[in-house]
Amino acid sequence: MAAENVTMTKITYPRRIERKLVEPEPLREALINMGVHNDYTKGYTPVAEIFSDRIELTSYGGMVSGQSEEDFFSGASMPRNRELMRIFKDLDLVEQLGSGMNRILRSYDRSIFRISEHFIRVAFLLPNHQMRMIPETG
Repeated sequence: MAAENVTMTKITYPRRIERKLVEPEPLREALINMGVHNDYTKGYTPVAEIFSDRIELTSYGGMVSGQSEEDFFSGASMPRNRELMRIFKDLDLVEQLGSGMNRILRSYDRSIFRISEHFIRVAFLLPNHQMRMIPETG
């Protein structure tokens, strides 16, 4: 996924401005969440798709039983796959349970999520003219 998250560069005076298409930290957190919260019992695997205008990550199974949308967005940790989460923690891929959602929401708002009974999808939009969004400074 990092290979597709290219760095856009704009040469300005007196400095060069660089920005990734998608903020790396929220993308990393969403990828981890996609894997550790997927419901593998039904035979579905998480899906990462790259389109010309967005990166979509889909985790199947919807929210964990007993979890509300408010719980979901507040970062209350309710891992569906506890052993997988433990492995990620042992490998230092996650630091603190429940902190990933806060990292995503620092850069993006809730509108990037689509939550249904059967899946959770996060869509990181790729601006058509990414470099136009970078303010000119001098």
